[in-house]
Amino acid sequence: MFSELTFNIIMRMVGGKRYYGEDMKDVEEARQFREIMNEIVKLAGASNPGEFVAVLRWIDHGGLEKKLKGLAKRMDVFLQSLVDEVRNKEEEGNTIIDHLLSLQKSQPEYYTDQIIKGLRW
Repeated sequence: MFSELTFNIIMRMVGGKRYYGEDMKDVEEARQFREIMNEIVKLAGASNPGEFVAVLRWIDHGGLEKKLKGLAKRMDVFLQSLVDEVRNKEEEGNTIIDHLLSLQKSQPEYYTDQIIKGLRW
């Protein structure tokens, strides 16, 4: 429950949305976010034998790098949809993404979407 509360607080500040508990606007998006977070937590503590034996890295023993690349793509797509949704809102909110997108208007070469997505938690 504590981790769900923490993720809700972080995501309310970042994107203005709840992904745990009640009062969720988009249940499918919340499910996708929870799956991504569960996989991140699971893979964060995984050891990679390829870091110790180079031959194992070449063959991706255990498939850890493949899983991490797939997770990175899913997270990138999810964050891009969050940035696009905030960008297309009619009224401006008071979230971190709102503030970064307003900075993007004044300095587009520095505050690219890649930078905004990279500044997550």
